[in-house]
Amino acid sequence: MLGTVFYFILNMSIASCIVIAALLLVRQIRPLPRRFVYPLWSLAFFRLLVPFSLSTEWSLFNFTGNLVKRLIAVEPEGIPLAESIRLSTMNSIGTAEQIFPVEYKTEPLRQIFTAASAVWAIIAAAALLSAVILYALTRRELDKAVCVKDNVYRSEMLLSPVLSGLLRPKIILPDSLDPGSPEYQMILAHEKTHIRRLDNLWRLIGIGATCLHWFNPLAWVMLKSFFTDMELSCDESVVKKYDAEDRKAYASALLRFAEDKRVLVSAAFGQGRIKVRIVNVLDYRRLTLAGAVASSLFLVVVAVVLVTNPQFGG
Repeated sequence: MLGTVFYFILNMSIASCIVIAALLLVRQIRPLPRRFVYPLWSLAFFRLLVPFSLSTEWSLFNFTGNLVKRLIAVEPEGIPLAESIRLSTMNSIGTAEQIFPVEYKTEPLRQIFTAASAVWAIIAAAALLSAVILYALTRRELDKAVCVKDNVYRSEMLLSPVLSGLLRPKIILPDSLDPGSPEYQMILAHEKTHIRRLDNLWRLIGIGATCLHWFNPLAWVMLKSFFTDMELSCDESVVKKYDAEDRKAYASALLRFAEDKRVLVSAAFGQGRIKVRIVNVLDYRRLTLAGAVASSLFLVVVAVVLVTNPQFGG
């Protein structure tokens, strides 16, 4: 069983490399706002966590040559699918005769993959356990915060505002923040945007996927870029209503509340690359209707191309 899981993890990791590389290129398109790019990271999470997808003629994997050694049909029991809908899983390794369960072509290959799967499982479990412990310790400290109103709290231990929790998230502000200041409302708007988008949940999904694929360098690059785009896109969602002076005040608040490195598993106002965020806020330009429509269509195309598997016989 463990060998089968590891074999699928390896195949998903290979496929994810193509998707992550493509997304890293997409995020270099300067006119494209980060609030449009940020949702695309869910495609990388899908590739890292889900072993099957739809097969279409539009998939990028139709053009990756011999990367896909074999395309295997997936037919869920008890779930009727239309003939035009074909689910598949990709086998990019090519060392197994079959994968339900995995049977390797030779005994030496079986021994190598058995040992490798044990190493993978031990490190992945350790990484996931470390993340859970860090989250629990952080929550225990943040639970000492004093309620101000509704889900807004204050804490003397924080240097930067933090959003804590998943089901009932708390906005926890440092004692140094004046409730009567303009930046107080800006920070609340920022954290409420995180709440509306369920960013703490997406943060944990990203961390979990990276722990499972700890051996893949691109997974770590993905996680760093995802965190950066989370904050950049959140900034854009807030400042799109501001004029130039308000954007300067927002940038000043970012500079004041520099990253609190003690909080790693919850969204924090001062997280991310502060210089990049400040430049992005000050250079913000509202999209025209035509630009918004073109960006949306482009992202839909990118999503279809990256999330689907190649055609059978393609």
